[in-house]
Amino acid sequence: MPLWNEIEGEILADNLPLERLLRSEGRTAWFATTGADGQPAVVSVFEALNDEDAVQARLQAAARFEHPGLLVIRRIGAGRLDDESLVYAVMEPFDQTLADVLRDRTLDPGEAREVAETLLSTLEAVEGAGLYHGHVDASGVLGVGDNIKLRSDCLIARHADSDAPALAALLYNALTGRRFSSERDALQLPAPFATVVRAGVGSNGSLAAMRRALSGPAVTNGGAAAPGASSATKPVEASPAARSVAQAAASPRATRRTDEWEPRPRKRPGVAVAALVIMAIVLVAFWYAFKRPAGHTPISGEAPSAASQPKPAPAAAVPPAASPVGDAAGTMGAPETVKPAPKSATGPAAKPAPSSVDTGANQSVAAERSVWHVVAYTYTRQETAQHMAAELAAKYPQLEPQVFSPNGHAPFLVTLGGGMNRQEAFARREAARTAGMPSDTYAQNFRR
Repeated sequence: MPLWNEIEGEILADNLPLERLLRSEGRTAWFATTGADGQPAVVSVFEALNDEDAVQARLQAAARFEHPGLLVIRRIGAGRLDDESLVYAVMEPFDQTLADVLRDRTLDPGEAREVAETLLSTLEAVEGAGLYHGHVDASGVLGVGDNIKLRSDCLIARHADSDAPALAALLYNALTGRRFSSERDALQLPAPFATVVRAGVGSNGSLAAMRRALSGPAVTNGGAAAPGASSATKPVEASPAARSVAQAAASPRATRRTDEWEPRPRKRPGVAVAALVIMAIVLVAFWYAFKRPAGHTPISGEAPSAASQPKPAPAAAVPPAASPVGDAAGTMGAPETVKPAPKSATGPAAKPAPSSVDTGANQSVAAERSVWHVVAYTYTRQETAQHMAAELAAKYPQLEPQVFSPNGHAPFLVTLGGGMNRQEAFARREAARTAGMPSDTYAQNFRR
């Protein structure tokens, strides 16, 4: 068999030209071609190694299984070229692959979610039909107009294999640009992808587990499905992520973010105002609860309440002195007759210690107020996070977007506001969601 690039320009059976080599992988290659109707197409050519009938039967089964998330197989045939038996499948053309996009940049969480929902729905249908894809990788994810599709010339009968691990690795690669190696790698991903990726790998990994992690629990209100639960039936057409796969070079990232936010359903103004009023009441009540004056504590110079004989004074009440304290003891708590203790011969008297109750409370409040953050996005590059924070600040200045790094290096988090306590963080999260921020915005305690 000659090399695949050596048969460019040859004519296969049924007057099928092999115009340009698009990709090759072992005994299979893709060529650009022109169909009998004069329209552009892609032909997948297989080298037949005494299994011509088996390859044709497999392709016929793949062609019979139709799904909007799979590349359409138009016709199947066989022929000879240089005394070599070849089997071919003519497929619809595509514009670009996900691998082409990832060579320039990674996907943001919004794009990755749309890719995940489309591919997961397609693979669930493939598995439900008793088939196995086996080639879920970036080069097999294709942009066809405004749609995302998987290649279909590789479908085979399924036995015990699952495409879940390959899909999990693909999502990790699309978000980070790195190869997936272990479940630990997924911990750095933003929600819900850390859970989705881990649900697809390991001994219990499956497409069903990934679906549960991506969609979340189904919550209904008067018979209406929750937004997360409805994503399983979301159509694959006209998704912004598909336009990124098909037109990545012509679509600036900032423009795509605006397009992504605009379709988001807006809540009624009355609900938003009520939520803000409730949040303000909670914050004021919390402030008064922790800022009110502490109870009375003894001051330096005040006589002890039950001293009849000279005793060493407590550190927080009366500083030690070298002179007699009988006058002070005899007054039994009358501050107006207490005389200040003279200076010690060995140096100045020790300063009274601050109240341990006030100090502990203040430190506790300060620690709690400094460790909670509301996280909207997670990035591996600081400049990308700063760019997103600037975009959010222009659109939502009241949320105070900024960049926060828990460890001084990646990951870099785009947070809403600085450090705060738990109640403030969750109130800020709800305000962000009400304002139109992503529904997976979350609050987390970053206590060290």
